[in-house]
Amino acid sequence: MADMRIHQERMVLIGFGAVLVFAWLCYAPAISGAFQLDDYTNLGGLAKVEDTHSAIDFISSGIAGPTGRPLALASFALQADEWRQGPSALLRVNILIHLANAILLAVSLYQLSLQRSVARHESALVAVVAASLWVLMPLLATASLLIVQRMTTLSAMFMLLGLCGYLYARAQIEREPKWALLSMSVSVITGTVLATFCKESGLLLPILVLVLETTVLERPGGVKDRDWRTWQLIFLVAPLALLLLYLVTWISYPDELIARRGFTAWERLITENRILWVYLSKAIVGIPSQLGIYQYPPMVSRSLFDPATLLSCFAWLALLIFSIMRRRRYPLFAVSVLWYLGGHVLESTVVPLELYFEHRNYMPVIGPLFGLASFLVLSPARRNLVPRALVLVLGLVNAWFLYSFSSLSGQPSIAARYWANVYPESRRAVTSVAMYRLEEEGLLPAVQTIESFVTAKPEYAHMRLLQLNLLCQYAPKQDQRWVLDRLERDLPAVGYVRTAPLMLFELLNTTSRRSCNAVDAETVASLATVLRDNPRYESEPSFNRDYHKLLAEIAHRRGQYEEEIDHLRRALTYWPTSNLNAKMVRALIDADDFDRAREFINESRDLAPANPIMAMRWQRDLESLHKYVREKENEHDAAQTEQMGGDKGRP
Repeated sequence: MADMRIHQERMVLIGFGAVLVFAWLCYAPAISGAFQLDDYTNLGGLAKVEDTHSAIDFISSGIAGPTGRPLALASFALQADEWRQGPSALLRVNILIHLANAILLAVSLYQLSLQRSVARHESALVAVVAASLWVLMPLLATASLLIVQRMTTLSAMFMLLGLCGYLYARAQIEREPKWALLSMSVSVITGTVLATFCKESGLLLPILVLVLETTVLERPGGVKDRDWRTWQLIFLVAPLALLLLYLVTWISYPDELIARRGFTAWERLITENRILWVYLSKAIVGIPSQLGIYQYPPMVSRSLFDPATLLSCFAWLALLIFSIMRRRRYPLFAVSVLWYLGGHVLESTVVPLELYFEHRNYMPVIGPLFGLASFLVLSPARRNLVPRALVLVLGLVNAWFLYSFSSLSGQPSIAARYWANVYPESRRAVTSVAMYRLEEEGLLPAVQTIESFVTAKPEYAHMRLLQLNLLCQYAPKQDQRWVLDRLERDLPAVGYVRTAPLMLFELLNTTSRRSCNAVDAETVASLATVLRDNPRYESEPSFNRDYHKLLAEIAHRRGQYEEEIDHLRRALTYWPTSNLNAKMVRALIDADDFDRAREFINESRDLAPANPIMAMRWQRDLESLHKYVREKENEHDAAQTEQMGGDKGRP
């Protein structure tokens, strides 16, 4: 009997290895894909990474979240050379991380099942079934195929490593309770910290462990009740309470945030209740045309009494209450519901992020998969082949869908046209296809693509900035007043997009390189001012910073240094950055005001970010600026002395 079980375990492991190879083959067509969306915004600094010093600068310059996500950026810094060559090498690493996470997931679920007193061969089967369904799930594809979302998968890797360490230590608690509790504590803390430095969703690890402890795991007998409750209170319950307190701070959005996002905190919360069901449906069957980043934005729920919204909210509330009340009687059902909801508590409640992204399911969907796999393997009716066959068919269908999605992603030009055809009202899809049409068909088709879209969707009229930039680059002698007139008419009412300042800067750079009919720096400044008068932009700190930064750049190009200094000071009041500090110091030096430059540097020392890594870079950059001021002042004095000497030598 023992030999039979060992043989079964080996066959399960061999089968899992085959699944991992199969998963690689499903993802492999996407390796020839392209950079997308936030890849350039967050990773563009890789182009400047040439040595250890520049790598540290890149790692400490993160803007994606409050932590700066330095561990994730460090993994990208190791591939700086590959960034210059294209996305393939980075995508390959992303896929390998996903496969490694599947192994860690299988190990974690194997340990979890063993601690539920499940036989070893059955524990292995539960773990492999769940991890296999997970690694082949099309819903999770964008977590690997959007390069910047390595932040998500690396965060999950450290969460899974922390969970593995926690469960391993917990298994020893009967024999060595003190060592076990210490190791469990270290695992939770270390896993949470490292995961959070990849992405802030790593903060959820203690909550997910708490879900396991209150559902499928029994209280350990080797620890006194009081000690166990105290440990749970400190390491599991307290993090949950702190996170909930943080969420409470977002219950009321300021007016400028509502204007920018287009929804209140309450509206986001009830909308996410609907979206969570959408995620689940796509987890079951991930049809490729319904996946990815180029879909229509979800419709915002304005009232709880909208039938679909009311039903969604009521269903989740009922499931939540039932799972908490009956968590010990129906542990597999409870862990499925509570893990899924717990995994979404940060990104799918009131924090004012975009409403919908599929990669947010990377960790949350594990709970339902574990519950399903355990039910199939351990159910008294497990000899019934129908449910197993159904899961096998779904797994194969999803694998085919994953392969189809990856194959499309690996052909960026074809993909751009496909998504624009499937989702003609998607701003991202239309922008993408316009760029490919420009490259392959020329200026006119690209401009017509943007024009048709904006005519149908005037709330996205900011895209005319892109249209104007293309016209100035490729047809600078044509009269562009027709685009300017429409921009001045439509910009006061467009919706908020964070890329608008970037479009203005690109237009300014284009007009500085070549003369463009009816468009110059004054025109760009005028358009920026029109956009700033838009209620959705006027109170947004990041836009106001970029607005004054743009006007400062225009003043600099005119040689109007005092005006440049004034705009830089205003930009710094909204959002101080090292880049703005450097611009301010250079502007003061251009104005030959070295004393004010030193005074500004000294004042800036107290404005360092709270993040310790960013604070260290902040102070180091200020020291470099201080040295730069001394050098420039010495050069200025030497030039003055030389000039005075020359004047004395003249008759």
